[in-house]
Amino acid sequence: RINLIYGTMSEFCTERSCPIMSGGLKYEYRWQDDCKYKKPTKLSAPQYMCMLMDWIEMLINNEDVFPTRIGECALVPC
Repeated sequence: RINLIYGTMSEFCTERSCPIMSGGLKYEYRWQDDCKYKKPTKLSAPQYMCMLMDWIEMLINNEDVFPTRIGECALVPC
């Protein structure tokens, strides 16, 4: 559902029109992943959202976090 909302907004929010990922005038979001971006880095809103969606997908598909087999535990002792 989030991806659908983002897809709808992405035609209005481009690299040029949304050069900073922000939450109003007071908040600016920066990307850090300890791999490519080792410290908080300014990204355009579309770049930030792309990185966020990729990170969420990776997390959801991680069997250690969200196991898909019955009887297996994730991150907590059984």
